[in-house]
Amino acid sequence: MAAGLLLGPSDLTLGETINGLFMSDQSGSSRTIVWSIRIPRIVVSMVVGASLGLAGVLIQSSTRSSFGDPNLFGVGGGAVIFLAASAAGIVVTGEFGIFLGCVISSLAVGLILSVLVSSKDLSPVKLAIMGIAVGALTVSIGTSVISHGRVFPTQVIGLLAGSFTSSSWVAALYAFPTFAGCFIISLLVSGRFAPIMLGDTLARSLGVNPILMRNLAMGIAGILAGVAVYGGGLIGFVGLLSPHVTRRVLNSSPLNLVFGASLIGAILALGADQISRLLFAPTELPVGMTTTILGAPAMIYLALRMK
Repeated sequence: MAAGLLLGPSDLTLGETINGLFMSDQSGSSRTIVWSIRIPRIVVSMVVGASLGLAGVLIQSSTRSSFGDPNLFGVGGGAVIFLAASAAGIVVTGEFGIFLGCVISSLAVGLILSVLVSSKDLSPVKLAIMGIAVGALTVSIGTSVISHGRVFPTQVIGLLAGSFTSSSWVAALYAFPTFAGCFIISLLVSGRFAPIMLGDTLARSLGVNPILMRNLAMGIAGILAGVAVYGGGLIGFVGLLSPHVTRRVLNSSPLNLVFGASLIGAILALGADQISRLLFAPTELPVGMTTTILGAPAMIYLALRMK
C-alpha cells in the first residue's frame, strides 16, 4: 500500500504525497494524483484480489478440487465475453450496465458448472480438466469478439492479461459492496462446507444438502469472478493460491479459510500490481503475468503431490 501511494511515474516527493493525501495541496495536482489515481487503484486491486481469494475457497470447498480457481475453471469467462462485446461496441450500456453484465454472465457460468458437478458426479481431476476447457473456450470467444471489433491492443491486454490502470472510484463503488455482501453470506454458511468435503453421501447423513450448498457456493463464486474481471480483467492463480496459503498459515477451518483467503488474495493482487507497474516503470507489465509466474509453479507442485 505504501508503494502504491508513494511510488509512480509522476515523481511526487514524500511531502507532496502527504499534502495530497490530506488535501492540503493548494494547486491540487498532487491531490488529484493521490485521490483520483493511486488510492482508487489500491482499493480496486485489493477488492479484486479478495474476491478471487474468496471465490477460490468457495470453488475448492464445494467441488472438493484442490485446483479450484475462478478464472482457471472458466467462471470468469462469462464476464470476459461480455466485456469483449462491450469493448467491441456490440453491447452498448453505461458503467453500471457493464458491471451488472459481468456479474450476471459469470454467475451463469458458475451455476452451469455447479449443475454439471452435481449431475455427473465428476472427480476433482475431471472437473479441473473441464474447467480449464471452459476457460479456454470463453477466452477464445472473447478474443474473437475483440478481433471483430478491432479494439485497441491495450484494451485487449488489460482484459485478457489483467490490468488496474483504469481503476476508479466508480469501479470501487460497484465492486466493494458486492464483495462485502458475498463475504457476509459466505461467513454465515461456511460451517456447512466441511461436510461437503467428506462427500455428498456423508454430507446428507450430517443434514447438509450438498447440491443446494454447491449451487450457492458456485453462484457466489460466479458473482465474485464477475466483480474481479470487471475490476482488473483476467488475473489467474490468485484464487488458487490464496486458500492453500491460508491452510498453511492458519488451518483448514471453513471460517478461517473465508477470512484468510480474502485477506491473502487482496495482498497477492496488490503486491502483483506494484511489481507489474514498478519493475520496468514507466512501462507496465500485465498483472496476470506476475500472478502466473507465482501461481504456475504452485500448481505444478500441487499436481505432483496429488495421490
